[in-house]
Amino acid sequence: MDGRRFVDRAGRRTGPQPISTAALLDDLTTGIIWAATNTDVALLADDAQLVSSQGRLAHHDGRRTSDVALSEVPTLNAVAGQWLGSRFCARHITRNLDRLSGQPFFWTRENRGEEAASWLLWRHKYEYLRRTSRWFPQMRRALRVSELDVAASPRYERVLLLLAVALMEVFGITVEFSPEPEHAEVEGFVLAGDAMVANWLGGSGLWYVDASAPPSRRSVFSDVEASVAAESLVAESTPQRRLAAVASYLNIPWPWFHRRCEQLAVAGVDDIVHPRSRLLSTRGLNTAIRYVAYLNDLQRS
Repeated sequence: MDGRRFVDRAGRRTGPQPISTAALLDDLTTGIIWAATNTDVALLADDAQLVSSQGRLAHHDGRRTSDVALSEVPTLNAVAGQWLGSRFCARHITRNLDRLSGQPFFWTRENRGEEAASWLLWRHKYEYLRRTSRWFPQMRRALRVSELDVAASPRYERVLLLLAVALMEVFGITVEFSPEPEHAEVEGFVLAGDAMVANWLGGSGLWYVDASAPPSRRSVFSDVEASVAAESLVAESTPQRRLAAVASYLNIPWPWFHRRCEQLAVAGVDDIVHPRSRLLSTRGLNTAIRYVAYLNDLQRS
């Protein structure tokens, strides 16, 4: 448990103090602690440099097209650089939401729990999900997760990926999975009438964005969307069934996962992790866990 919160709660009491069964160390709590601690340390280490880097790169804000090389921020650690790219891409998309129409299809490149934990912990990602879901009550978001990705990930990391999917479903996003090898190299994009590029992960630079992709890329994006629509690995009609299908594909026992989320929903994750960085929050984690915990009730209502 987080020592500061434990001491605060204990107050003047002495002797053994009760610890909730929700804090049992298993793949769920291990994944949460692992992701939160590593991200917190990395972002705190470069906090001042992130502030100065944002100032140096501010002239890219508002541009229709922007491509920034890693050499622009050579001293940032990898996590800090990804945070910077993710934040810029989120702001680029939200600035250009009026260019989109219908039911947007989002393509995201996170395929491991370590990457997907950004949705659960980075403060701007939660706000991005909330804002885009208000603009588009119905959306689809696809991830490319192969059987090799699943086999190479320890279960505590796969649990984080499942929680990230749950958070997306909270906001009314229908999540889809693609196993196709050729999709691994496709940059992050949004397809809805027009096609917008926003890529911060897996590319050669810090980010690449384009408010209106050229026809050649739109054709690629349309092919990806059609393929995923026809062959999603988790094509189910309800969030509960989709999450259970995702859990099955990730080799995570759904009854165990649901039960542990029920326990953590009561206690909250703040007894386990309490990030110090101003850029992080446990709101996404708590929201995803509570959603899974009360999913049966939500479906009945």
